[in-house]
Amino acid sequence: MRSKVHDIWQKLNPSGFVFRYYLATFFSGLMFYVSVLVPFYTEWGHLNLTQVQFLQSWLMIWMFVLNIPTGALADHLGRKVSVSLGGFILAISSVVYVLIPNFYLFLFAEFLAALGTSFVVGASSALVYDYLKRSGRDNESKKVLARSSSFSNLGTIVAAPVGSLIAAQFGLRAPMIISAIPLFIAAIVILTVDEPKTQKVFSRHDLINTSKMGISILLKNKTVLYLIASDILVWIGAYFLIWLYQPMLVKVGLAIIYFGFIRSAFSLAATAATFNIHITERIFGSEKNFVNLTAIIVSATLIFIAIYPSVVTVVIAIILVGGLASTRSSFMNTTMNEFIPAEQRATILSATSTLKTLVFAIANPMVGFAADHSLRLTFLLIGFLPLIAFFLLPYSLKLKEHLPKTEPLAGQPEPKIVGVI
Repeated sequence: MRSKVHDIWQKLNPSGFVFRYYLATFFSGLMFYVSVLVPFYTEWGHLNLTQVQFLQSWLMIWMFVLNIPTGALADHLGRKVSVSLGGFILAISSVVYVLIPNFYLFLFAEFLAALGTSFVVGASSALVYDYLKRSGRDNESKKVLARSSSFSNLGTIVAAPVGSLIAAQFGLRAPMIISAIPLFIAAIVILTVDEPKTQKVFSRHDLINTSKMGISILLKNKTVLYLIASDILVWIGAYFLIWLYQPMLVKVGLAIIYFGFIRSAFSLAATAATFNIHITERIFGSEKNFVNLTAIIVSATLIFIAIYPSVVTVVIAIILVGGLASTRSSFMNTTMNEFIPAEQRATILSATSTLKTLVFAIANPMVGFAADHSLRLTFLLIGFLPLIAFFLLPYSLKLKEHLPKTEPLAGQPEPKIVGVI
């Protein structure tokens, strides 16, 4: 028995990069507040849904401002430092949130959350991809990144029902402040990993030049822009489902103690679908069918809620959208990594995140205002958006055939490795 346990432990390789990265993503997913976030805002914070979504726009505007410079800093100063720093700042933002129920304090907490997230976005997946590439395992990037998303979802599966139980017992503030602890732990774990070193000399000119070059490469790559647009149109359904399912459940009379279990169903579906992403893709027969049909299914389930609002339709949407939209987004994001120069990777991935946050920053208050007036109409409107992604698909009949491999920039050779893991 002890021998079997030892063999399993050796296979897990707890001292290795991938194991520690999975561990950090699991802890970062332990957000106990997710199952009661909207009641936290509306009942404890005394906000309406328009104000709630304005806070999300405020968060995204700051991410729009901060994503590219923090991504460039990650390229120059080290990706693991960037990711770890982001985790510490996110932990602080959770503490600030529960000080007093004040809208302006919430704005400051969201600014901290934007800063922390910006240090993580781009740098996190770039850290993984660079490690795998330097180790001769770059063909594993899709699997590792998809499984890291699964471990994050696993954290949410654990945290969501616990968070709703904590809220029912100790109040709506408690899940928010407890969430700071796993974020702090995740930041420490990331600090313990090694990362491939590149010979770079940092200067303000380098930072500005890296940012400009990253944006320029992104805007010239029409296929990557297509992937971003398609990803946004489908993911917007999953994003607003998470924000609107709680007020819908309140409207149909479900007790708050059950919210966490329904939120866990979203993450459980996402984990099951993304952990074996290749199997999920094969079920649909081809990449074209996968991208096509997932858009249609997400659209149909959201429209179904609008027509028949009930606990049952919400749960169906949570499971289908959670699994399919998450897998589709993971597919889009990991595909991009293969066609971005290593020395610009964190910058360009941050630029793609910047474009996404701009879209959501504009959409948030509009959807919040609509939801204050009619939840059913709002579900109907966001349900039609993924269909646009379906009609965009003829632009790229076979995704990989239309993804030209990006060569290193002229005058910028591949960075030399100073230390390898």
